[in-house]
Amino acid sequence: MVKRITRPLTMLALAASLGLGALAAQAQPAPGDTPPPPHAMHRGHDFGGFAMQGRLLKEAGVTDAQRAQLKQIFEAAHNDLKGQRETGRQLHERMEALFTAPTVDANAVEQLRQQIAAQHEVASKRLTLAMIDASRVLTPEQRAKIAELKKQQREKMKQRMKDRGQHRKDRQGANPDNPVPQPFTER
Repeated sequence: MVKRITRPLTMLALAASLGLGALAAQAQPAPGDTPPPPHAMHRGHDFGGFAMQGRLLKEAGVTDAQRAQLKQIFEAAHNDLKGQRETGRQLHERMEALFTAPTVDANAVEQLRQQIAAQHEVASKRLTLAMIDASRVLTPEQRAKIAELKKQQREKMKQRMKDRGQHRKDRQGANPDNPVPQPFTER
């Protein structure tokens, strides 16, 4: 019976830790008062990430005028979400306090989880609007070129990760006292 309860609590604590880490990363203010690059604000959208800066914009043929518009769009989104960072930090501290208490109050954890989810929803909506606005600045050809360049980047990253994994396996074979960490798998 204890094992049946302990495992879900362990999984919940692990999930909460990962969520808290993500929330803490979101709660960190950008250096100075300048907004972070768009990829730091919203990684999941097709035209976010590195596509909105530097080399990819240049390769996609984005003009200086378009760059200025994109910068304005993302600065506005960043400014709209400034208050979210402090709120996120406070929620993070409250969640940490709940999980470090002698007895974990599951109802309080769930209530706080819902608050965190609501906060993320607000940020997601605002950043999605920014991405829609940004997509209106770019031509269909530019968006297609950015998508293709990002696909190439993902493939390169996948290969690098594969190579890194092989390097770890090779290193482990050379030194059995230095095991390669295995990914977490549920039993």
